[in-house]
Amino acid sequence: MVPLAPGMGSIPERAAERFARLAEVMAPADGAISAHRKGFGTRSMFVGKKMFGVLDGSGALVVKLPPARVQELIASGVGAPWHPGTGTPLKEYVAIGFDRQAKWLALAREARAYMGPKK
Repeated sequence: MVPLAPGMGSIPERAAERFARLAEVMAPADGAISAHRKGFGTRSMFVGKKMFGVLDGSGALVVKLPPARVQELIASGVGAPWHPGTGTPLKEYVAIGFDRQAKWLALAREARAYMGPKK
């Protein structure tokens, strides 16, 4: 287990390692994507100043996509609704569990493309 901030628990080590490899693949030569950003923890990816992916405490990759795409992923069973601890799912975020890690790269690329113009 990889510890999070005090009081936030731990992330399964295999998920943290997989996310670290994903962040390396997604990082461009110009450094526009950071593996972490203050205020969002150490497991998040950005394009410019906009976050497009984060590893949550359960070890799921959470990506930001258009609401219709989020609903499609949820309906197909690939993803699950996600909320940042509020209990109310955010319409542009979907959690892709570690058991679906084969889909992480494609969905991270899709999320980066979606957020790229918003930087």
